[in-house]
Amino acid sequence: MASRSHYEVLGVATTATASEIRTAHRKLARQHHPDLNKAPDAGKRFAEIQEAYDTLSDAEKRRKYDEFQRLGGNTPFGGSSSQRSGARAQWGGADPTNYEDIFSEAFGQRGGFGGGGTGRAARGGPQAQRRQSAYELEVTVPFDLAVKGGTWSVLLDDGARAEFVVAKGASEGDLVNPIERIDFIIKLAIGTHAWFTRDGLDLQVHVPVSITEATLGAKIDVPTLGGLATVSIPASTASGKRIRLKGQGIEREGAARGDLYATIDIVPPETLTELDRQLLGELGKRLPNPRARAAWAKSDR
Repeated sequence: MASRSHYEVLGVATTATASEIRTAHRKLARQHHPDLNKAPDAGKRFAEIQEAYDTLSDAEKRRKYDEFQRLGGNTPFGGSSSQRSGARAQWGGADPTNYEDIFSEAFGQRGGFGGGGTGRAARGGPQAQRRQSAYELEVTVPFDLAVKGGTWSVLLDDGARAEFVVAKGASEGDLVNPIERIDFIIKLAIGTHAWFTRDGLDLQVHVPVSITEATLGAKIDVPTLGGLATVSIPASTASGKRIRLKGQGIEREGAARGDLYATIDIVPPETLTELDRQLLGELGKRLPNPRARAAWAKSDR
């Protein structure tokens, strides 16, 4: 039986856009991943999907693949002997009957790559990554890289380095294809930030305020991805109140940008003068007991 083309494997048209190819791959990769799909042929199917995506997601590889299909028929190994000869010349002498020969000639040998940042797949060490299965490798990337997008690389156990692209707004658990590798897929883990935490595309940050700022209201500075932003907190703000900064969260293609939520933490003064204590004590006598309105205060128990 003739081999299916990469387009057929991904279920897309030969005119499919890069976005359509990416969407089809993500759906199929999750559906046929051996850790999730226990069918006997899941591993083989997954490898076929990865192989197809590795070729069609790269513009130059796709161009060469399309040209090879045109010369060789409907499959990489089909066509007449004259077509195969033409294909062999087009691909720089690679034998079209040898699949590995073709793709190593066209796309380069599988090996390590440099990059701006690195992770490590070797066991042990501060950046050790975890091999999930024969097909999946979990790699932790910096928080800022996941927010802004960029390239990262991981050092494998065999000493080779694999480079991959992290999309802008990447999330925990995203599956990423390494560049020039089709034998495994990368599952992203996102590193921590010194003050931001993530909830999907939303960001959260804790902001300390003084007792007087929370009581009387104030304008305070809140950190955002673009720097400090000044916001107003209303009078009588309780500790734990969240202030929403719309559109100040994480941006991701095809999704509405997230928001930033600043959680108010009321911080009492660490030191007080005798006059401070006196004034606060007098004020405390005039203020109502906040626990008097608590549900448990009205209980008969």
